[in-house]
Amino acid sequence: MDLVNSRNIHNQIKKTTIAIAVIIHIVLALITFGLSLLLLSIVGFATLLLLSREISAASSRDNNFNKNYPFGYFGRPLGSFQYVFHHSYSIEKDIYSAIEADLKGKMPITSVKSVSIIDTDPALKNCEQRSFMKAESEPTSRGTAITLILNQSNFGSMRTIQWRILAGGYLDKNSTFKLIAYSIFTLFFWIGPYLRGEVDLLSRVRTISSGAYNELDVSTQVRCLHEVVFDAMIAELAKNGIDTSELRLQKMQMMNINISSGKVNMSNVVQGAMSKIGEVVKGTQG
Repeated sequence: MDLVNSRNIHNQIKKTTIAIAVIIHIVLALITFGLSLLLLSIVGFATLLLLSREISAASSRDNNFNKNYPFGYFGRPLGSFQYVFHHSYSIEKDIYSAIEADLKGKMPITSVKSVSIIDTDPALKNCEQRSFMKAESEPTSRGTAITLILNQSNFGSMRTIQWRILAGGYLDKNSTFKLIAYSIFTLFFWIGPYLRGEVDLLSRVRTISSGAYNELDVSTQVRCLHEVVFDAMIAELAKNGIDTSELRLQKMQMMNINISSGKVNMSNVVQGAMSKIGEVVKGTQG
């Protein structure tokens, strides 16, 4: 995932953004006899350093995180699903192989691989590492990358499969400028949670285009990923003698496609799921 690739979007600092920031700081400097400019240079530089550290960590793909946001690099969550079943033996590799084969066979997925993500929380005696399957495709024409993260776990002979889909935007120069330019006003709202590892700065400057076509592209990819993973998992579980009737029902409820009299109708639940995608897209201008 290329954080700086905005594809068909003009990624630049808007003139109005610069003008407004300049006016505000000129007025503030006059009121404080220039003290605010000194404060801005210190706080702004510190903010830039923290942001640059996050960008470097994300770009290095070391897959480390501190306590929270293990998938922060991949973007904002658009939804997740977890299924629990019983089986005497682990069929983790079979399920992974089936899902990978369907993803590569049915979709233009550019990469499907196993990744290890490490929690480096200082409160831990030892860093904790877990493995996930990651699949991603080329970003949309407006720079939004969709990533599938899947993992399995066991509790005795109970097995769980969980996946989540995330949307990652590009580094927005306009948002980056505003974060630094207004840092003396916003610092006190985020510095405490930031130091506690509860918030990050990277998500504040990554933008998902609010265009209608981008929303269509994002929703299409999300629905297709859910469909392919569901179908592959259902087929593999059935092959291993596991009743999939409940999973099929859950799939219908999640995808919420009602077939009646030969017509396919999208119910309110699907509209709600799609609106969640829209909420992520809306308000983040590209």
